Amino acid sequence: MTSLIINYPLSIINYAVAQTQMANRDFEQWTSVGKGDAVPKQWHSYGDADCQLKGIYSWGCGPMTKNHSNRVSGHTGYGCEIQSTSLAGNIVNGVLTTGQMQFASTDNKNPDNCTYSDKDNKCGHKAAMAFTGRPDSVYFWCKFDMKKPSNVAVAKFHLHGNIAYKDISTHTPATAQKGKIGNAFCEFKDPNDGKWHQYKFAFTYYDEQNRVVKSATRTPSYILACFSTNKIAKGGHSGDKLSIDDIEMVYNKRLSYIYINGIALPDFDPDRTEYSYSYSGYGSLVVNSAPQSPNARIKIEQDEQNIRIVVIHDDGEKVYTIALSANYANYANFSMKR
Repeated sequence: MTSLIINYPLSIINYAVAQTQMANRDFEQWTSVGKGDAVPKQWHSYGDADCQLKGIYSWGCGPMTKNHSNRVSGHTGYGCEIQSTSLAGNIVNGVLTTGQMQFASTDNKNPDNCTYSDKDNKCGHKAAMAFTGRPDSVYFWCKFDMKKPSNVAVAKFHLHGNIAYKDISTHTPATAQKGKIGNAFCEFKDPNDGKWHQYKFAFTYYDEQNRVVKSATRTPSYILACFSTNKIAKGGHSGDKLSIDDIEMVYNKRLSYIYINGIALPDFDPDRTEYSYSYSGYGSLVVNSAPQSPNARIKIEQDEQNIRIVVIHDDGEKVYTIALSANYANYANFSMKR
């Protein structure tokens, strides 16, 4: 907890251009790849996969002739529907990703069977999504259409550095990998009602030794996102469908509390930003506050009439204003403890 004495208005904060939301996260922009199956712009699936199977195993490249995805009516506007299929008696999960899909072996556990951020564009599909935010959570909408209920789908969001980061089906949130900064592994079950539902999951952050940390200490360069109709490779049934829409990275800019001279601000609510405070007009006002998010920070601005607590996160700021009323004009000193 640090202390800061503020006797003057703070300078204006300038924000650099940052990529704090995913590109085409609402699936309103579309293109065609492979043999005409529709995929959202800046997203990828089987149609542009890198299939490296050779000889008699090249039959495994069969699913790569189509994306097995379609544009559908979404939660709002358009959404993307992915569908599982079958090949030689094996289920092929429906997949949508921001990365490059790669198939090098018929063995599911082979680490060369993966999706990765192709930051150098070696496959020519621009399958790497730039991203610099450190969100607290991710929200998204999905709708199931499964052959049998109780299917568990999965969405993975990897925040990583400037490397060709991989997502492999056997990876867990704790799996160590160079360039790992944060992730959200999201498993969600078919409610079997055919309706759109919003799912919410928190991000976990790691240091360079792959230890969980309270707040992100590094800034990502890319995000690798992967949706699948089933959390298990070759799981579920042929024809299982999962529709996806409206992905939002959430940056919590709420305060945890506000104390003035050791007393809680009356009626404080993290979602309420306007307050009034009456004091005698003598002495100093000591303001204590802290953000809910460990990835946010706060600053205090003051003048003769207001205290302004500014919560600053990667996507902008939120301002709490406390209007002061005193018995006589007094330009008080303020201190902040975080």
